[in-house]
Amino acid sequence: MASLIQEVGETFVTLFKGFSVTLRTIFRPTTTENFPEVPPSVQPRYRGIHVLQRDEHGYEKCVGCFLCAAACPANCIYIEAAENTDANRISAGERYAKVYNIDYSRCIFCGYCVEACPTDAITHGHSIELAPYDINSLLYRKEQLLEPWPPQAVNSSAKP
Repeated sequence: MASLIQEVGETFVTLFKGFSVTLRTIFRPTTTENFPEVPPSVQPRYRGIHVLQRDEHGYEKCVGCFLCAAACPANCIYIEAAENTDANRISAGERYAKVYNIDYSRCIFCGYCVEACPTDAITHGHSIELAPYDINSLLYRKEQLLEPWPPQAVNSSAKP
C-alpha cells in the first residue's frame, strides 16, 4: 500500500513539473516573424548562400586557384579557370574563374571553402531563401553568386 501511495505522489510531482513549464510560458507574448513582408533577422555568423566578392575596382577577386574546391568535403564546387588578357580583364590576377558553380543540393555550409580562399573571394552571405521546388535550380552559377557592381546601397528601413 505504501508503494502505491508513493507512486501516486511521484506521478503528481511529475505532472506538476510538466504543467509548471506550460503555465509559465502560456502567458508570455509570442515571437512571430512576418517573413514575406519583413526580412528575417539572422545572426552575424549565419552561413547563407555564398557570395563571390569583387575588389574596389570592380574586378572579381577569384583567381581560379581551385583551393575552395579542394577544401570542400561535399565536392559541390566546380571551377573552370581561364587566362586574363589585357583586352578582357576579369580579375586582377593572371587567371579568373570562367565557370564557378556550387551545387547546393550537396553543400553542407561548413565554411571550409571560405577559409581556404587566399584572396577572400568567396564568403557566406545572409540569404536564407534556398527551398525551390526543382532540384535543378539548386545549382548556382557564377552569375547568381557574384556580387553586383556597382555596390548597391543598403536599405536601412528594411531592418527591424
